[in-house]
Amino acid sequence: MSAPRVIAELVVTGIRVLGKATAAAGQQAVRNFKHKPEGAPDSGPVGTGSSKNKITSQLNMSLDEAHLILNVKKDDPMDVIQKHYDSIFTANGPPTVKPETHTTPSSSAKKSSRTPTHSHYLQSKVFRALERIKAEREAEAPPPPSTPEAPIPTPASTIETSNPISKEATKTVKEGETMAPPPPPGSV
Repeated sequence: MSAPRVIAELVVTGIRVLGKATAAAGQQAVRNFKHKPEGAPDSGPVGTGSSKNKITSQLNMSLDEAHLILNVKKDDPMDVIQKHYDSIFTANGPPTVKPETHTTPSSSAKKSSRTPTHSHYLQSKVFRALERIKAEREAEAPPPPSTPEAPIPTPASTIETSNPISKEATKTVKEGETMAPPPPPGSV
């Protein structure tokens, strides 16, 4: 056999092996994608299911994650959750700037390494966690009872004039009737 023919056969064989391996890996990836482990929640299309799923998909955070971020329990009242939110939010906020009267170059270099850093990302996560918990509490709260509105009397209406001193300033007039304006003050 000649050397070029052996090299060509090696290349063709290598390409076949690589092609078969790639096809097998693709098939395995499809099987892994379709496989649902036991105990895993159903993943239906977004927008279907309960209100909890809708809130989670809208805010991109689960309720458990929100409780972990704020370091609160599920049954804690909102005032405790708000206190945790305030402390974590301010801890990750920008430091308050205190004016110094006298600074030296060496002391300012030391202080800059000790100042806490501001994390806008953490502040947004803390804010979203509070938002998620509030949305869940609002969804669980029963709607306020609606009260029937009092009927508005239609047979008579009240007409007021610009003279509040006159006794004729307010009179009840039936629908369809006209009333002459009261005489000007001081003419009677």
